[in-house]
Amino acid sequence: MFHYLTLTLTVLLTCNIYADQIDNGLREDPLIRCGSESLSINFKTQGAFEGHVYVKGHYSMKQCRTDATLEPNVNLTVSYSACDVIRQRSSNPKGIMMTATVIISFHPMFITKIDKSYKVQCFYAESQKTVTQQLNVDIAKDQEKKIFVMVGDEEGDTENQTSGDHKKLHKLNDPSTEERINYNVPLPDCKYRVLNEAKSEEVAFATVGQIVYHEWSCEAPGNNQTSPFCVTVHSCNVKDETGKEVQIFDENGCAVDKYLINNLEYRSDLTGGQLSQVFKFADQPSVFFQCKIRLGLKDEDGSCTRSSDHCPVTLRGKRSTSTGDNDFDVISQTMTILDINEPTSSPQKKNTELQFSKLFVSSDVCVSPTTASGIVVFVSSLLLVCLISSFLLCFQHQTVKVKLAP
Repeated sequence: MFHYLTLTLTVLLTCNIYADQIDNGLREDPLIRCGSESLSINFKTQGAFEGHVYVKGHYSMKQCRTDATLEPNVNLTVSYSACDVIRQRSSNPKGIMMTATVIISFHPMFITKIDKSYKVQCFYAESQKTVTQQLNVDIAKDQEKKIFVMVGDEEGDTENQTSGDHKKLHKLNDPSTEERINYNVPLPDCKYRVLNEAKSEEVAFATVGQIVYHEWSCEAPGNNQTSPFCVTVHSCNVKDETGKEVQIFDENGCAVDKYLINNLEYRSDLTGGQLSQVFKFADQPSVFFQCKIRLGLKDEDGSCTRSSDHCPVTLRGKRSTSTGDNDFDVISQTMTILDINEPTSSPQKKNTELQFSKLFVSSDVCVSPTTASGIVVFVSSLLLVCLISSFLLCFQHQTVKVKLAP
């Protein structure tokens, strides 16, 4: 009689928790240079650079990338007319902000832990410009005055400025000359946010079809509750990191595609918004929005007249005649958009399957080389003892007792 002994031998291999790290990095912060038509960023590395420096989303474009230099430094120059550099006109302070996200990767093929991403911004201050509105009052010659409403910051003498409305009064000794009163009106600070449906927090991650609220808002300087301005949101585009963009509001602030977002609703003189469902470009993980905000003075009765007041449902309205002197760019946060979820089974069935699957889930165990050697020796010894025992049981002599009949 043969006895078969089945022995399952599990071989445990040692594993390292961490892989070796690339022996390179940055020696100091990068150096940024802002030119008239481009920006450049220079990195000084600890060793010879074998990776890539590129504008995020534009790795495949040679003019947006610098490859291995095999030297302890690398430089990338980005033209403002290429690589989809974001151009944002700012109201406070007044000027143009050029923005690009630059990534430095030390591995020739992959993104690793030591790689870094930098948001590079170059700000170009706008030369002082004052928008004036003149009002001539026909009264007695010795009482003739001119009133100028100055929108924006005013250069020059600020000695007699007072807080609040920043009024300045220049009085002349000769009563036959003009008397000029300047009102310096500071511009509000505007922003664009995409909030959740409850309007309680900004959305960083969303799923296609999720309800979000687009909010455009401006705040008067010094938390002043009253402002002489009205805002009109217009010329909005949705963009991705590769430079693809689609218009969603035209130059009058009218919605272009009702399936994306409807015409805006203004809750106050300086705030507007609208609900929409989350959408994205095909095969692109993230989107952001860029719009223009037009600041205009209120009517004499204190009301706001906007170019979007009589928008058609989906067609473009009559082109605005605004000069655009007080148009400023606002950019939303970047949102990572997840694809539509696949159909799932009922919660009860899913929970049962999850509990059942947990019974068969195996996890990796990492042990030190010394412990692993001991386990291998122990299992080998146990196997040897089992083999010897089986051999002895198969070949041992059996005693047969025979009883003879009388």
